[in-house]
Amino acid sequence: VDLKRWTHVMLGAYFLTQASQVVWHGLLPPPLGTQSIWLAFFAILPLLIPLRGLVRQNYRSMIWAGLLLMLYFAIGIMEAWSNPPQRPAALLQIVFPVIYLFAFRKRNNAYSGSGES
Repeated sequence: VDLKRWTHVMLGAYFLTQASQVVWHGLLPPPLGTQSIWLAFFAILPLLIPLRGLVRQNYRSMIWAGLLLMLYFAIGIMEAWSNPPQRPAALLQIVFPVIYLFAFRKRNNAYSGSGES
């Protein structure tokens, strides 16, 4: 039960990161965002790489997704610090990777405790 729950939390955080990129870069008007569909496209493009394996619960894809999310975490820190009008969107970009990594850790603990192979 815990394994499934933490997997869903992890996937939810990943998909929310993708959605927040589209909203932040593609839909929010300046100065809250850029309102550029091209920037939104290029912002989510790297997140599409591990998506297939992530949905299939491939462990290696989960690790790669976490590494990619750390890049978005760093960008979120930078934007929150340097661009006050975009701070709310940047804070979401910080929170979602933290949730993903926390859920990934909990999922691994649940997996090792369940005896599944």
